[in-house]
Amino acid sequence: MDLTVLMELGPLVVAAVILAAFLTSIIHGATGIGGGFLLAIVLAPLIGVVAVVPVLAVTLTISGVARLFFNRDAVAWKAYGWVMLTTIPAVAIGALLYGYLNATTIALILGTTILVSVPARRWAAKREITAGPRALSGAGTVYGFISGASVGAGMLLIPFLLGYGLSRREFVGSLAAIALTMNVARTAVFGGTDMLDGGWLALGLVCGLATLPGNWVGQRLLRGMKADRHALAIDVLTIFGGLNFYRIALG
Repeated sequence: MDLTVLMELGPLVVAAVILAAFLTSIIHGATGIGGGFLLAIVLAPLIGVVAVVPVLAVTLTISGVARLFFNRDAVAWKAYGWVMLTTIPAVAIGALLYGYLNATTIALILGTTILVSVPARRWAAKREITAGPRALSGAGTVYGFISGASVGAGMLLIPFLLGYGLSRREFVGSLAAIALTMNVARTAVFGGTDMLDGGWLALGLVCGLATLPGNWVGQRLLRGMKADRHALAIDVLTIFGGLNFYRIALG
Protein backbone atom coordinates (compact mmCIF):
# COMPACT_ATOMS: atom_id res chain seq x y z
CA MET A 1 0.00 0.00 0.00
CA ASP A 2 1.24 3.48 -0.91
CA LEU A 3 2.19 5.40 2.26
CA THR A 4 3.47 8.54 0.51
CA VAL A 5 0.84 10.85 2.02
CA LEU A 6 1.40 9.58 5.56
CA MET A 7 5.13 10.17 5.25
CA GLU A 8 4.66 13.64 3.81
CA LEU A 9 2.23 14.69 6.51
CA GLY A 10 4.58 13.63 9.29
CA PRO A 11 3.91 11.89 12.62
CA LEU A 12 2.49 14.93 14.44
CA VAL A 13 -0.12 15.70 11.78
CA VAL A 14 -1.08 12.04 11.43
CA ALA A 15 -1.44 11.81 15.22
CA ALA A 16 -3.67 14.91 15.23
CA VAL A 17 -5.84 13.41 12.47
CA ILE A 18 -6.18 10.13 14.38
CA LEU A 19 -7.22 12.00 17.55
CA ALA A 20 -9.74 14.05 15.59
CA ALA A 21 -11.21 10.89 14.05
CA PHE A 22 -11.63 9.38 17.52
CA LEU A 23 -13.25 12.47 19.05
CA THR A 24 -15.64 13.14 16.16
CA SER A 25 -16.69 9.50 16.08
CA ILE A 26 -17.92 9.87 19.67
CA ILE A 27 -20.31 12.57 18.45
CA HIS A 28 -21.22 10.47 15.41
CA GLY A 29 -22.00 7.47 17.57
CA ALA A 30 -24.15 9.52 19.95
CA THR A 31 -26.17 11.57 17.43
CA GLY A 32 -26.06 9.42 14.29
CA ILE A 33 -24.78 12.39 12.30
CA GLY A 34 -22.10 15.07 12.57
CA GLY A 35 -18.97 12.96 12.65
CA GLY A 36 -18.30 13.25 8.93
CA PHE A 37 -18.43 17.00 8.56
CA LEU A 38 -16.70 17.65 11.89
CA LEU A 39 -13.80 15.49 10.78
CA ALA A 40 -13.89 17.27 7.42
CA ILE A 41 -13.34 20.56 9.28
CA VAL A 42 -10.12 19.18 10.72
CA LEU A 43 -8.95 17.44 7.57
CA ALA A 44 -9.53 20.31 5.14
CA PRO A 45 -6.62 22.53 6.26
CA LEU A 46 -4.34 19.52 6.75
CA ILE A 47 -4.82 17.55 3.52
CA GLY A 48 -6.66 20.01 1.29
CA VAL A 49 -10.37 20.31 0.54
CA VAL A 50 -10.26 18.19 -2.62
CA ALA A 51 -8.99 15.09 -0.79
CA VAL A 52 -11.51 15.38 2.07
CA VAL A 53 -14.48 13.51 0.56
CA PRO A 54 -12.51 10.53 -0.84
CA VAL A 55 -10.64 10.07 2.46
CA LEU A 56 -13.85 10.38 4.45
CA ALA A 57 -15.55 7.82 2.21
CA VAL A 58 -13.04 5.23 3.43
CA THR A 59 -13.07 6.47 7.03
CA LEU A 60 -16.86 6.52 7.31
CA THR A 61 -17.15 3.05 5.77
CA ILE A 62 -15.17 1.63 8.69
CA SER A 63 -16.98 3.89 11.18
CA GLY A 64 -20.31 2.81 9.72
CA VAL A 65 -19.54 -0.83 10.39
CA ALA A 66 -19.06 -0.02 14.08
CA ARG A 67 -22.19 2.15 14.34
CA LEU A 68 -24.29 -0.46 12.61
CA PHE A 69 -22.95 -3.20 14.87
CA PHE A 70 -23.72 -1.22 18.03
CA ASN A 71 -27.23 -0.38 16.79
CA ARG A 72 -27.99 -3.58 14.85
CA ASP A 73 -31.11 -4.23 16.95
CA ALA A 74 -32.60 -0.83 16.06
CA VAL A 75 -32.52 -0.76 12.25
CA ALA A 76 -35.80 -0.21 10.40
CA TRP A 77 -34.94 -2.34 7.39
CA LYS A 78 -38.00 -1.36 5.37
CA ALA A 79 -37.09 2.33 5.63
CA TYR A 80 -33.49 1.44 4.76
CA GLY A 81 -34.62 -0.42 1.65
CA TRP A 82 -36.77 2.43 0.30
CA VAL A 83 -33.95 4.96 0.78
CA MET A 84 -31.24 2.77 -0.75
CA LEU A 85 -33.38 1.96 -3.79
CA THR A 86 -32.43 5.33 -5.29
CA THR A 87 -29.34 6.26 -3.26
CA ILE A 88 -26.85 3.88 -4.90
CA PRO A 89 -27.17 5.10 -8.52
CA ALA A 90 -27.37 8.72 -7.36
CA VAL A 91 -24.21 8.51 -5.24
CA ALA A 92 -22.27 7.01 -8.13
CA ILE A 93 -23.18 9.97 -10.34
CA GLY A 94 -22.32 12.49 -7.62
CA ALA A 95 -18.95 10.87 -6.88
CA LEU A 96 -17.98 10.86 -10.55
CA LEU A 97 -18.84 14.56 -10.89
CA TYR A 98 -16.79 15.33 -7.76
CA GLY A 99 -13.57 14.72 -9.67
CA TYR A 100 -14.32 17.72 -11.93
CA LEU A 101 -14.82 20.26 -9.11
CA ASN A 102 -12.19 22.71 -7.80
CA ALA A 103 -11.44 23.32 -4.12
CA THR A 104 -13.51 26.51 -3.78
CA THR A 105 -16.59 24.94 -5.37
CA ILE A 106 -16.27 21.87 -3.15
CA ALA A 107 -16.05 24.03 0.00
CA LEU A 108 -19.12 26.03 -1.03
CA ILE A 109 -21.08 22.83 -1.75
CA LEU A 110 -20.11 21.38 1.62
CA GLY A 111 -21.05 24.55 3.51
CA THR A 112 -24.36 25.04 1.73
CA THR A 113 -25.43 21.42 2.09
CA ILE A 114 -24.78 21.45 5.81
CA LEU A 115 -26.38 24.84 6.59
CA VAL A 116 -29.55 24.28 4.56
CA SER A 117 -30.27 21.12 6.55
CA VAL A 118 -30.99 23.10 9.77
CA PRO A 119 -34.00 25.15 8.60
CA ALA A 120 -35.16 22.21 6.48
CA ARG A 121 -35.28 19.93 9.51
CA ARG A 122 -37.05 22.52 11.69
CA TRP A 123 -39.53 23.34 8.91
CA ALA A 124 -40.36 19.67 8.56
CA ALA A 125 -40.63 19.14 12.34
CA LYS A 126 -43.14 22.00 12.75
CA ARG A 127 -45.36 20.61 10.01
CA GLU A 128 -45.17 17.07 11.34
CA ILE A 129 -44.40 15.65 7.92
CA THR A 130 -45.26 12.02 7.42
CA ALA A 131 -43.13 10.08 4.99
CA GLY A 132 -44.09 6.97 3.10
CA PRO A 133 -42.05 4.76 0.75
CA ARG A 134 -42.18 7.24 -2.15
CA ALA A 135 -40.97 10.11 0.02
CA LEU A 136 -38.09 8.00 1.35
CA SER A 137 -37.03 7.01 -2.16
CA GLY A 138 -37.24 10.61 -3.34
CA ALA A 139 -35.14 11.75 -0.41
CA GLY A 140 -32.70 8.92 -1.17
CA THR A 141 -32.12 10.32 -4.65
CA VAL A 142 -31.17 13.78 -3.35
CA TYR A 143 -29.18 12.31 -0.45
CA GLY A 144 -27.22 10.00 -2.74
CA PHE A 145 -26.36 12.63 -5.33
CA ILE A 146 -25.18 15.17 -2.73
CA SER A 147 -23.32 12.50 -0.73
CA GLY A 148 -21.32 11.57 -3.81
CA ALA A 149 -19.72 15.03 -3.82
CA SER A 150 -20.14 16.20 -0.23
CA VAL A 151 -20.41 15.23 3.44
CA GLY A 152 -23.20 15.82 5.93
CA ALA A 153 -26.05 15.04 3.53
CA GLY A 154 -27.45 12.66 6.14
CA MET A 155 -29.05 15.78 7.62
CA LEU A 156 -31.43 15.83 4.66
CA LEU A 157 -32.82 12.44 5.61
CA ILE A 158 -33.75 13.48 9.17
CA PRO A 159 -37.32 14.73 8.53
CA PHE A 160 -38.10 11.79 6.27
CA LEU A 161 -36.78 9.08 8.59
CA LEU A 162 -38.45 10.67 11.60
CA GLY A 163 -41.59 11.28 9.52
CA TYR A 164 -41.63 7.56 8.76
CA GLY A 165 -42.17 7.06 12.48
CA LEU A 166 -38.70 6.01 13.65
CA SER A 167 -37.62 6.41 17.26
CA ARG A 168 -34.31 8.09 18.15
CA ARG A 169 -32.46 4.78 18.31
CA GLU A 170 -34.12 3.50 15.15
CA PHE A 171 -33.10 6.73 13.42
CA VAL A 172 -29.44 6.26 14.46
CA GLY A 173 -29.42 2.57 13.56
CA SER A 174 -31.16 3.02 10.22
CA LEU A 175 -28.99 5.98 9.23
CA ALA A 176 -25.90 3.94 10.16
CA ALA A 177 -27.00 1.18 7.75
CA ILE A 178 -27.81 3.71 5.03
CA ALA A 179 -24.53 5.60 5.48
CA LEU A 180 -22.47 2.40 5.49
CA THR A 181 -23.96 1.20 2.20
CA MET A 182 -23.59 4.66 0.66
CA ASN A 183 -19.94 4.94 1.72
CA VAL A 184 -19.12 1.49 0.35
CA ALA A 185 -20.55 2.61 -3.00
CA ARG A 186 -18.77 5.96 -2.83
CA THR A 187 -15.42 4.35 -1.95
CA ALA A 188 -15.81 1.94 -4.87
CA VAL A 189 -16.32 4.85 -7.27
CA PHE A 190 -13.36 6.82 -5.90
CA GLY A 191 -11.24 3.67 -5.92
CA GLY A 192 -11.84 3.35 -9.64
CA THR A 193 -10.29 6.79 -10.21
CA ASP A 194 -7.02 8.36 -9.02
CA MET A 195 -8.64 10.14 -6.05
CA LEU A 196 -7.47 7.49 -3.56
CA ASP A 197 -3.94 7.18 -4.95
CA GLY A 198 -0.77 8.43 -3.31
CA GLY A 199 -1.65 7.19 0.16
CA TRP A 200 -5.10 8.73 0.60
CA LEU A 201 -6.53 5.22 0.95
CA ALA A 202 -4.06 4.49 3.75
CA LEU A 203 -5.00 7.71 5.54
CA GLY A 204 -8.67 6.83 5.27
CA LEU A 205 -8.03 3.40 6.75
CA VAL A 206 -6.03 4.84 9.65
CA CYS A 207 -8.77 7.36 10.42
CA GLY A 208 -11.41 4.66 10.12
CA LEU A 209 -9.72 2.41 12.67
CA ALA A 210 -9.51 5.36 15.07
CA THR A 211 -13.30 5.76 14.92
CA LEU A 212 -14.03 2.26 16.24
CA PRO A 213 -13.51 2.97 19.96
CA GLY A 214 -15.09 6.41 19.57
CA ASN A 215 -18.30 4.91 18.21
CA TRP A 216 -18.49 2.58 21.21
CA VAL A 217 -18.29 5.57 23.58
CA GLY A 218 -20.82 7.47 21.49
CA GLN A 219 -23.47 4.77 21.48
CA ARG A 220 -23.20 4.55 25.27
CA LEU A 221 -23.91 8.27 25.47
CA LEU A 222 -26.86 7.93 23.08
CA ARG A 223 -28.76 5.65 25.42
CA GLY A 224 -28.82 8.36 28.11
CA MET A 225 -29.37 11.38 25.84
CA LYS A 226 -32.69 13.23 26.02
CA ALA A 227 -34.47 14.02 22.74
CA ASP A 228 -34.20 17.81 23.13
CA ARG A 229 -30.46 17.64 23.76
CA HIS A 230 -30.07 15.35 20.78
CA ALA A 231 -31.79 17.92 18.51
CA LEU A 232 -29.81 20.84 19.96
CA ALA A 233 -26.50 19.03 19.50
CA ILE A 234 -27.39 18.36 15.86
CA ASP A 235 -28.19 22.03 15.15
CA VAL A 236 -25.11 23.46 16.87
CA LEU A 237 -22.74 21.09 15.11
CA THR A 238 -24.45 21.67 11.78
CA ILE A 239 -24.21 25.47 11.87
CA PHE A 240 -20.61 25.43 13.05
CA GLY A 241 -19.56 23.01 10.34
CA GLY A 242 -21.37 24.82 7.54
CA LEU A 243 -19.96 28.24 8.38
CA ASN A 244 -16.47 26.83 8.60
CA PHE A 245 -16.58 25.67 4.98
CA TYR A 246 -17.66 29.11 3.85
CA ARG A 247 -14.60 30.43 5.67
CA ILE A 248 -12.43 27.97 3.78
CA ALA A 249 -14.02 28.87 0.44
CA LEU A 250 -13.58 32.62 0.98
CA GLY A 251 -10.25 32.45 2.78
